[in-house]
Amino acid sequence: MDEPDARTVDRGAPLVATGTRWLAFVVGEGVVLYGLGSAYVAVDPTKHPMRSIAPWLLIGWLTVIVVTYAMLRGEESRLARELRTARSGSAAMRALVLDRREKTPPLLRWLSTSIGMAAVLLADSDRSNALNALSASSVLMSGGRLTLVRDLVAADADRAAGTKAMLDRCVASLRAIPPIGNAEAERYRAHVHVKALLEQADVDAGAALYEDLVASKDEEIRVYAVWLRVWFELDAPASATDGEMRLALLLARAQGAGELAKKLEADIAGPSALQSPPSAST
Repeated sequence: MDEPDARTVDRGAPLVATGTRWLAFVVGEGVVLYGLGSAYVAVDPTKHPMRSIAPWLLIGWLTVIVVTYAMLRGEESRLARELRTARSGSAAMRALVLDRREKTPPLLRWLSTSIGMAAVLLADSDRSNALNALSASSVLMSGGRLTLVRDLVAADADRAAGTKAMLDRCVASLRAIPPIGNAEAERYRAHVHVKALLEQADVDAGAALYEDLVASKDEEIRVYAVWLRVWFELDAPASATDGEMRLALLLARAQGAGELAKKLEADIAGPSALQSPPSAST
């Protein structure tokens, strides 16, 4: 992954609540309301002229505009929370997120994306249901940055397959996805990329990615540089702060990466405590 320069990354760049998506919804809803009004008028134009219902159509449209914006903002928050839970949440937190998703009314699922749910399912090692969730994501929630995030989760699904060919495809896909410009999406990208390289046991690629991650202005992205340095025992100065080291340890434990957690504990305790790197993946 080519880590984008911090100056080019808009940390607030939305994934769901974009101006283009909001405008498309608003125009579509306006057309539907106008169509309903026209149908009502057509029943008896003399008794129900368009000018008599126009104010009510306008009020309805303005109400829908506000509701649509609130809905998109809520879905934006949900997706960010699910991406964060997928990479840093405990098993109990992941179960809670999935349970909430299951209780979403079927009608509302047409107005939501299941990309984040797929990421959480992958963190729970449920690749089959994750692929189903990706394919079931609403067509109304596609395009723009959401398509790039979907590609990230699809790459994670390739990684979860565990074969060399799929790991290679995962890494190639991640390198091909351009910067998304959203903090949680970029953190998730780093998470998937690092896990794939650890499973590949690719020291050279890990060292190259380490240089990108350690230069990031995002503390949570630099944590993944700690994973690479410690696991591959890279000949690089331990530039991470104590807080970043401990966050790296917490993330490893949340992901069930026991061997990585042991190496991080040893690194925190001191260089003399480090053992030789195990050959098994995380």
